[in-house]
Amino acid sequence: MIRWVWFGRVFAVTGAVLGGVLVSGVPVTSGPPSADVRALSAGSGHVLREEGRGHDEWLTIDRLERDGGDLPREGTTFEVRAGFEHKGERVMRKRAFSISVSERLSFATEYSNCEYGEDVPTSPVNRSFRKAVCWIDARIEPGESVDLAPIPLKVDRWANDETVSVADAGVREQWAASGVVWRNRHWGRGGKLTLAKRAGDVPPAARVKAAVDMSSGGLDVNVDSSWDIEVTGAALNGRRGEADTADLAMDFHGADVQAQRDPENSVPFARVRVQFPRGVTVLRSPKQCGNRVTKRPYYQCEYNLYTNSYDAPMLRDGYHEAFPFRLRIDDPSELTGGSISLDAPPEVLQDDADHANSTARITVEAVGGPDRTAWIVAAGAGTLALTGILAAVLLRARRRAD
Repeated sequence: MIRWVWFGRVFAVTGAVLGGVLVSGVPVTSGPPSADVRALSAGSGHVLREEGRGHDEWLTIDRLERDGGDLPREGTTFEVRAGFEHKGERVMRKRAFSISVSERLSFATEYSNCEYGEDVPTSPVNRSFRKAVCWIDARIEPGESVDLAPIPLKVDRWANDETVSVADAGVREQWAASGVVWRNRHWGRGGKLTLAKRAGDVPPAARVKAAVDMSSGGLDVNVDSSWDIEVTGAALNGRRGEADTADLAMDFHGADVQAQRDPENSVPFARVRVQFPRGVTVLRSPKQCGNRVTKRPYYQCEYNLYTNSYDAPMLRDGYHEAFPFRLRIDDPSELTGGSISLDAPPEVLQDDADHANSTARITVEAVGGPDRTAWIVAAGAGTLALTGILAAVLLRARRRAD
């Protein structure tokens, strides 16, 4: 499965979710959960330095994993485990932990000590996120490591390449972020999300690998799902010299995919390649299509889904993009070989669920032409001339007979 670069609004939302500490997703493979955990005591042992309100100390995330080895499917539930190490100098007490999931995942359990909400995307095509901020009263001393209780998440419809972020969010205001608007904020009604002191080691596959200590980490969650891009061709006919419109199109079906793979919009998920017969001339092309001059010129078309370095647009089920081309028939003898096809890297093409609709024909048929019209005119004039000659001959014959 393809891993996407997070950028733009994804970072803004992630920053809000992680309490101001920004970090990109850190993919890890799933591993067996550690059973060597116990409840964190309310406080024992000597106090090195009490936590002060004016100090910002963060737990370092060192564990992040998804339980189970199989890819989750729509409607199933899986658990995420996260853990932290206290590398600071002050004893920590009440902490807020943030959990952010991409929109096609949801919280299977809503805890009473967690507040939930969703960010409002600037456009329906942009990816949005769900967030939980959970407040936990616990005493965490320097050098200790703790694990959150497993967080159950549900896979919703159209899920594909999803993300989960977990962070120590400190004690700050958790819902204030520039450019982000939240909706449906509410507290859970179930039990409480708990924290446990870790007695053993982090399983190797679950260990967060980072060059520097971070209070947050991201996990890529690949889902067993499918998508399909369908292209539509055209069948035109007309006389030589006439113009007509080829209404070409692409349609997206299935699970979401990120439309752009970089913030510069230079690497879209897929493009469309259009090849017209040699015997036609393109009079007008869509603005999202560019002519590629090669031995046999063709057009490369893109969809109108672009990031502005702030949002992450998604190709969603039902997305339609039209590519109307205005054509003129110039040479009826060369009207074969037209096609429209999906143009993407091999790893994208192999994941398309229906290869049969990834290519379609563009056919042009010449009906008659200027030569035929001229022949009809000439034939009509010849007939009239012949009729006039015959009439004159008959008239002379009658005069002689008289």
